[in-house]
Amino acid sequence: MKSLANPPLNVKNQTRTRFDLHHLEEKLMISPLKKLMFKYFEFRIFKRLLNSLNLNLYEKQILEGGCGAGYGIEVISEHFKPKRYYAFDLKKEMVARSLSLVKRKKLPVTVFQGDVTAIKLSSKKFDAVFIFTVLHHEKKWREALKEVNRVLKPNGLLLINEINNRSLNWFGRYLKVYHPKSARFTWGMFRKELNQAGFVILREYFFLQDFGFFIGCKQPIG
Repeated sequence: MKSLANPPLNVKNQTRTRFDLHHLEEKLMISPLKKLMFKYFEFRIFKRLLNSLNLNLYEKQILEGGCGAGYGIEVISEHFKPKRYYAFDLKKEMVARSLSLVKRKKLPVTVFQGDVTAIKLSSKKFDAVFIFTVLHHEKKWREALKEVNRVLKPNGLLLINEINNRSLNWFGRYLKVYHPKSARFTWGMFRKELNQAGFVILREYFFLQDFGFFIGCKQPIG
């Protein structure tokens, strides 16, 4: 179990001013329901998409952005046995939960407090980056996509799932759970921004048209 010594400065202020997480969503993120949903729904869809492409992330170098309570860390570590695994979250409380899980499970994972728009790691370092339902909270989500591209190796993979603006509008209207307007997107807009950030979309899958799963490949240089 490891943590980085020099997390980004002013992370607490960044959380208040830019990254919007409703308290009900925060409770869901640490709930047993979220753990089950991740293991038996979200992760299984990504595995199926990877299999359809004949791709395997076994013993690769993996980064997870927005690791939350660490449910992704546990499942990804079990299935892929990464050569190196780094995971970060903007919120200190979530980092503490992930670190506790890593220590309890004795997993060789480096966990740190970090910002998906300014990842404090080397360029061209990872074979794959996982991001699970993070960007609809992030006002600078376009910058985040470009930053993820930076830390990926050539032909590295971005595995990302998200919620589109129609669902977010519904959450606001009926559940009073609001998200930043600048972090809302249609699937057409999301595809366009993935392309502009330097990704070729290899596979996509939609659940009820509102919950989207994408595998993107970093475009080769030159």
